[in-house]
Amino acid sequence: MPTGDTVLVLTGPDDPTADAVIAALAAHPVRVARIDTGDFPAHMRVSATNVGKGWMGRLRTGRVTVDLEQVRSVYYRRPTQFTFPDGLSEADRIYGAVEARLGLGGVLSALECLYVNHPHSAARAEYKPLQHTVAAQAGLIMPATLISNDHAAAVDFAQTVAGPMVCKTLSSLALGDPYGAPRITYTTRVTVDDIDPDAFAASAHCLQAWVDKAFDARVTMVGHRPYGVAIHADSPTARVDWRADYGALRYSPIQPPAEVTAVMGRYLDLFGLSFGAFDFGITDAGQWLAYECNPSAQWLWLEHQTSIDISAALAELLVAGATG
Repeated sequence: MPTGDTVLVLTGPDDPTADAVIAALAAHPVRVARIDTGDFPAHMRVSATNVGKGWMGRLRTGRVTVDLEQVRSVYYRRPTQFTFPDGLSEADRIYGAVEARLGLGGVLSALECLYVNHPHSAARAEYKPLQHTVAAQAGLIMPATLISNDHAAAVDFAQTVAGPMVCKTLSSLALGDPYGAPRITYTTRVTVDDIDPDAFAASAHCLQAWVDKAFDARVTMVGHRPYGVAIHADSPTARVDWRADYGALRYSPIQPPAEVTAVMGRYLDLFGLSFGAFDFGITDAGQWLAYECNPSAQWLWLEHQTSIDISAALAELLVAGATG
């Protein structure tokens, strides 16, 4: 376990979630260093040497200096894009960004400490087809799913499911409209008749069997500790995708069954994650069906809506420097 005294928080300047964790870290005897890697290289210096004992050196901005060997853990949130001096050509900026990612990013990736979460592990865990494979290995039950751009395959899948289906995105990408507001594509109930073959062929799509659920649940796993919230939807739109109508939601803390907690822990371990937000549909019979796990999910609004204290749990995890 790393013995350094520094918790390194990598995020941009406007991040209320990181603010909450940093506030919780104030209760612990550690040094907190908040750095935006987007300050590199214009406003940040890095110096790292490997002489056979691992990487040693420091990061230095106008506000903070971090000795790499003193980093106990890293909370990787939302750092911004690299900043380059004025006057560079577009080609030089592209080249510089690649070198910065492999240089500074490579040094940070090589730190032998707890990451919440390591960006390489989180990036791998974003692939939903791989999520299904790992979920099966861990013991999570997920609905029947098709990834395709072939209309004939969608017809066959609908016949196999023999019931309602939903279409959902493969990413959590939010696009901006001309006025700067985010546009999110929500999960939608569909039939084969709703699917235009030409539009379906334009890219990969995710079709999934509809879960006839009593309510949804979001379980935020901090290490192997579950923080569950039941999400009850009071509108037809929210029952399909609760993100589409937050005003129709009711929240209450919920403890997932021990066996579900165990398989979520195995899932995180298989991906090398120390944090993840699992979304479930819970049936009238009490079965927990997993939709997905987001390794970079938001959770602060759940803390505001309920009594769960995820920020304190994350602070304890970062101070421990290991998932335990």
